[in-house]
Amino acid sequence: MGGSVHHPIAMGLEAPLTPADFRRLARLSARLPLAWTASPRRRRLLLVGLAAPGFLLVAATPLHRLLALMVLGAALFVLALVFRRKTEPVFLRAEAADLWPPVVPARPENPHA
Repeated sequence: MGGSVHHPIAMGLEAPLTPADFRRLARLSARLPLAWTASPRRRRLLLVGLAAPGFLLVAATPLHRLLALMVLGAALFVLALVFRRKTEPVFLRAEAADLWPPVVPARPENPHA
């Protein structure tokens, strides 16, 4: 065994990017800063950032004792997990095809700095 669970073949991602995947990647890259999506580690941190409010609402249920807030927290947490589940395969396929992360042109040196 010894293989990574996030390896593209282990996740069934050996298929190339489809036109729908290209559109999804374009939408994601337009809406999310490159700094948040450039690497798998940063995307995991994005998941933690998106899931934390929901987790805290559920964990704080004994303090607020409101069923509506607990349900809202559970919904936010699940939405963060669904977002990761839907977007991560697109990023992995794009990385496998050398389409992600995009090449950022280097800035010319500032002679006055």
